[in-house]
Amino acid sequence: MSDKMKIDAALANLETGKFSFRMIDAIKEHISSLESELEAAHGMHDNAIGDLKLQKIANWRLEGELTKLNAQIYALLRANLLTENAHAGGTFVAMKMGAYFEVSKQFAAAAVERVMADVKSGKLQSQCVDAAAKLYASLKEIMPTQSTLNEVKPYARKLGEYLAVVQKHLGVQLEKVTAYLATLNKTAA
Repeated sequence: MSDKMKIDAALANLETGKFSFRMIDAIKEHISSLESELEAAHGMHDNAIGDLKLQKIANWRLEGELTKLNAQIYALLRANLLTENAHAGGTFVAMKMGAYFEVSKQFAAAAVERVMADVKSGKLQSQCVDAAAKLYASLKEIMPTQSTLNEVKPYARKLGEYLAVVQKHLGVQLEKVTAYLATLNKTAA
């Protein structure tokens, strides 16, 4: 007879009021097998909860890494865009400068030849002396008086204060830009 039949028979005997030690043993055996199954189910449940917690931790770690990698990709894309814009602008400027350089080279060569001829003939020296004398005379005419200097002095001080503030602000901005570029270099490497 199977265990199922034994427990069913034992329970039927118990209902009819019959009592035997075999019946008690069958009921105890059945209860102990149910308890061991329940214990195994509790163990599997605890293992499943532990596995779930470990999986949640792994997911949290992977989400953090994904967020960090997304931030690095975004920073690299921005740096790439800035680099492309700078390259395009630099290429345009280089092309324009190349044309201007060719034209200026022609004029510069003619100017250098003329200056060399003037230096050899002494004409340049006399022109420099004449120009210096004219400049000295012009400066002497427009030279401010002491009262004019006294009037301008407070404005010059204010301008100096403003320049100090601007210099400080530019220094802070330069540090921020340097730090940003340094982090880009570290993340790119």
